[in-house]
Amino acid sequence: SAVTVMEFTDRVFLSNYSLEAISAASPASGAAFVFLVLFGGVGSYCGVFIAQYVGAGRNNRVGAMLWQGIYFTLLSGVILVLIAIFLSGPIFALANHGAEIQRLETLYFRILCSGGIFYVADQTLSSFFSGRGLTRPVMIVNIIGMLINIPLDFCLIYGWWFFPELGIAGAGFATVFSSASITMIFVVLIFRTTHEDSFKIMSGRRFEIDLLKRLLRFGVPGSMQ
Repeated sequence: SAVTVMEFTDRVFLSNYSLEAISAASPASGAAFVFLVLFGGVGSYCGVFIAQYVGAGRNNRVGAMLWQGIYFTLLSGVILVLIAIFLSGPIFALANHGAEIQRLETLYFRILCSGGIFYVADQTLSSFFSGRGLTRPVMIVNIIGMLINIPLDFCLIYGWWFFPELGIAGAGFATVFSSASITMIFVVLIFRTTHEDSFKIMSGRRFEIDLLKRLLRFGVPGSMQ
């Protein structure tokens, strides 16, 4: 719901900024979401394994599972940057929109995908809580991200106070920054001494290829849906 509110806010501000901006925003964000949710869905699947480990009384494996999700997130970030660089132009050329709208679509898409690592990280890190049945922290952190995004949207789209006027690019940067803020909050909440004692959240950071393969084996089909 927080993501929906942020997207709605983008549309409201952009519709009052220019017709070209609002025309480009929907197809560009929709195309970016296809890739973001593909990788984010795999990352969020860590919660399934974490739930199993907690249910089996193997809390010491929670940290290891989360770290495999983090390694996957880092790889996803690289792939998303490559998508932003090499696919953004061809994707919107297929739609054959006007030249200015294509330019704005490409710009918005590139910003969202280049910063997409934070979206994937948010889905992965939130699984530490949701996998243990603690959904309230996830809700609160996402609401904080939403409250950061809305005023930042206004400032960066229209150029208010000392912020530059960036139009549709500003909407993209605001979205990425709010996702990065959510990531930072999750990092602070997760990586603490009490969680090391209970879940080996730091000592479980060893790369485990078999565990990562299990994550991909079940996460990719679920995410593809």
